[in-house]
Amino acid sequence: MKEKILFVDDEVHILDSFRVGLRKDYDVDIALGPEEGLAKVRESGPFAVVVSDLKMPGMDGIDFLIQVKEKTPNTVRVMLTGHGDFDKAMDAVNRGHIFRFLQKPCPMDILKGALEDGLRQYRLILAERDLLQKTLKGAIELVNEIVALVNPEAFGRSQRILRYIRYMVQQKDLKDGWRHEMAAMLSQVGCLTLSEATLKKIQEGQELTREETQLYEMHPLIGSSLLARIPRLEEVARIVSYQEKGFDGSGVPHDPVQGEDIPLGARMLKLVLDYDAALARLGNSGKAFLFIESQGERYDPELLYILEGYLGVEARYQLREVSLDGLRSGMILNADVLSTDGVLMARKGLEVSGLLRSRLEAFAKMERIEPTFKVLVPIAPPQ
Repeated sequence: MKEKILFVDDEVHILDSFRVGLRKDYDVDIALGPEEGLAKVRESGPFAVVVSDLKMPGMDGIDFLIQVKEKTPNTVRVMLTGHGDFDKAMDAVNRGHIFRFLQKPCPMDILKGALEDGLRQYRLILAERDLLQKTLKGAIELVNEIVALVNPEAFGRSQRILRYIRYMVQQKDLKDGWRHEMAAMLSQVGCLTLSEATLKKIQEGQELTREETQLYEMHPLIGSSLLARIPRLEEVARIVSYQEKGFDGSGVPHDPVQGEDIPLGARMLKLVLDYDAALARLGNSGKAFLFIESQGERYDPELLYILEGYLGVEARYQLREVSLDGLRSGMILNADVLSTDGVLMARKGLEVSGLLRSRLEAFAKMERIEPTFKVLVPIAPPQ
């Protein structure tokens, strides 16, 4: 499939000449003026290359291409200029908005050469982005596997809250939902400094020693500091750092930030982490929600309403007992998985993922666990 190229000019005959001269070799679209050009970018994009005239009524080519960059930053931008516009064109190049400028009238062979260079640049940008995404994904998977091996209790906690966060992201129709889901997955990284016994005490609502309390209050900052070193995770790191901050300003970090000044992802985490702990203590989702609601000042009221809606979704599960072969992603463990000598291998409430299934398979092969599991299976809603 050919990458698309958009030409923007305020003269129809120039646009027609581009379309006739290039349509055999390229997937060409045209727009008469900058406003139509922005509409094309919004409705028909993304375009690999956008070529714009400099002098157009209402908005010049520089301002137009700046807006194109804001809307589709990967698009390669080329400008056509008259002989007297050299200084303006150079200024645009130096400000980083333009990949190349061409003088009008531009011979077709020179234009084609510029388009080929632009397409190569676009492919390079996409390849680098893909490489970065794969590297980031690999780094996150590695961190998760380390947490799973070193502290299964912390790993289990992050996996349990992930489905609540996904539901909230869906209900709020967040475009950057991946950040909130990633923050949930990585929220317990700082708990590597805590013992499983301490985490279990937290989960069961037991009183912590002074030293345990200090260590626990430090875990969001420790996790945030580790994540901030990974490119593109700066916002995720900030979410993690505020996961224990109450909507009323209580909790850590001890600063004046409160209410909607707390990152949305952190407000989500605070609510679902506390709900998860209450559910573990009380053993009933309705009682756990009532307990959370009784401390409503600590939570974003809109998120409380969304969590209440999730309880109805959570009710649409069927209890089953399945073998290892029947274990599928999306099922939820409805009982702790214990080794033959009584060691906790996976806690109740974990959603089955590829990683969890692989771990359980390994334990079963070593005959450390019984290969049957009590699970909750999602029931498809009636059509």
